[in-house]
Amino acid sequence: MKIQFQNSNLIIFESELFRTTTTLLIGEKHLFLVDPNWLPNEVDFIFEIVEQLMKGKEFYLFFTHSDYDHIIGYQKFGKFAKTIASQNFVNSKSIESNLQQIREFDDQYYIKRDYEIEYPKIDIAISKKKEKHIFGNEKYKFYQAVGHNADGLICLNQTQGILIIGDYLSNIEFPYIYESVAAYENTLNVLEEIIEKENINILITGHGDFASTKFEMTLRIKASRDYILKLKNLVLNDEPFPTLELFERYGFPIIMKKFHEANIKLAEKEFKI
Repeated sequence: MKIQFQNSNLIIFESELFRTTTTLLIGEKHLFLVDPNWLPNEVDFIFEIVEQLMKGKEFYLFFTHSDYDHIIGYQKFGKFAKTIASQNFVNSKSIESNLQQIREFDDQYYIKRDYEIEYPKIDIAISKKKEKHIFGNEKYKFYQAVGHNADGLICLNQTQGILIIGDYLSNIEFPYIYESVAAYENTLNVLEEIIEKENINILITGHGDFASTKFEMTLRIKASRDYILKLKNLVLNDEPFPTLELFERYGFPIIMKKFHEANIKLAEKEFKI
């Protein structure tokens, strides 16, 4: 498994599949693991490093949202960890469909795991719009992040200046919108405010490369807003969408065409009278 970034306080793992990231924050008194995924050997690799670093530390397992690729490694770690997610994650209406996607993925590729597939049981459910916690001896802030799906949660380790945002502000994907265009725009506003007001050293997205400068973070917000503006203009004003330009920028036109078309259908349902 690729390690995209590593220092004494942070490891960013990168899966072979969809360049999906798993984040491990290493504190003096705790470990904080985010969205362990995908393939069994990749999950095992992460597990071995967690075991080496545990040494009596508190261990937290955080899920940015409930999409199946982000919860697929839950039971490898769940028995050892205090789990964290949004209250919307706990109350999700998509629990069975997400689990079925995992089963279908493993079945399609003849994959066997040494743990059961289960939906994460959450010990600490974040329900407020913004919520503060201390884990180990470090300060964390959590922010609701609806739009990509219905139960996203942004995590800021304020002590280290590490912002973990799930499937927003990717440099390799345009916005994939499963829940609401308007809610997605609101989450972009939240992210912009965090980046403006907090001392962020590194931003970690669910797919693709981290960003370590405010300039790059701001560019990613602009790119997401630009895509959504063009999407709304297509639906509301019948303005042509520059799809060729879109796929030239992000690549993988066969699969991304499906996500783009799904975005159009959702926007039509949300905005058209």
